[in-house]
Amino acid sequence: MTTPPGGRRSRPYAGTGGRIQAPTAGLTIDTQITVNGARHEQPLSETHLSVLRLCSESSRAVSELAGLLQLPVGVITVLVADLDRLRLVTLQAPADMSRLDNVSYGLITRVLNGLKAQYQEDIKGTRRAN
Repeated sequence: MTTPPGGRRSRPYAGTGGRIQAPTAGLTIDTQITVNGARHEQPLSETHLSVLRLCSESSRAVSELAGLLQLPVGVITVLVADLDRLRLVTLQAPADMSRLDNVSYGLITRVLNGLKAQYQEDIKGTRRAN
């Protein structure tokens, strides 16, 4: 969270009206969020719009959004629950990886390739910043 001009920062929970717990019981830190493309008629906060922007690029986990937006997980779960209630996002529980038959060579290869691609993007971003 960046400090605005004047040095005052708003509390993270100001954007949720003080709510700290999402009303959706199934929403956990590893729930995947995807934008479903529905139009929103109601005005949304800048933070709600940030969540939509990030999730339109690719599915994101609640914990990932918290890290990217530098907000507590509780705040993100409330924001995601709001977007779910407005039917702007789709929530998906993560795959159950506790069963051995869910882990395959193909899955491990895709994870490795994804990590390599992310690493290359991070390197490019660091070079541009310098």
